[in-house]
Amino acid sequence: LIIFRRILLFSDNVVLDFAGQDGALFKGTKQGRIYLTTHRVIFNNKNAKDALQSFSSPFISMSDVELEQPVFGANFIRAKIRAQPNGNFTGETKIKLAFKSGGCIDFGQALLRAASMAQRNGGGMVRRVSDEIFSLIV
Repeated sequence: LIIFRRILLFSDNVVLDFAGQDGALFKGTKQGRIYLTTHRVIFNNKNAKDALQSFSSPFISMSDVELEQPVFGANFIRAKIRAQPNGNFTGETKIKLAFKSGGCIDFGQALLRAASMAQRNGGGMVRRVSDEIFSLIV
């Protein structure tokens, strides 16, 4: 069984906010690029001086994922993230991802499809399944 990981899509100018964690890493608004892979979501901070340079979450640790379209302001995704071993936080945190330059709907739909396929395949994806996800969102 060969497991392939791919970047399915990414969005720039995404704002990440945390709730439910008191650590210095989680304070303040973070702005950068978000990636969707076949197994996880990865955020890279644009600010090189910020204590939190990146944040990632495998699909298995995400719950209560919601996509919201406010009348005024950028569309955003909210989710709860359960801590993973060696993840630099404990318990759970809530995140909000605001897509300032668009792309939230496409990202959210692709996230739900990728997570669903990962779950059906026991968390690991063989090449055939990975290709199927890629063709769905291109």
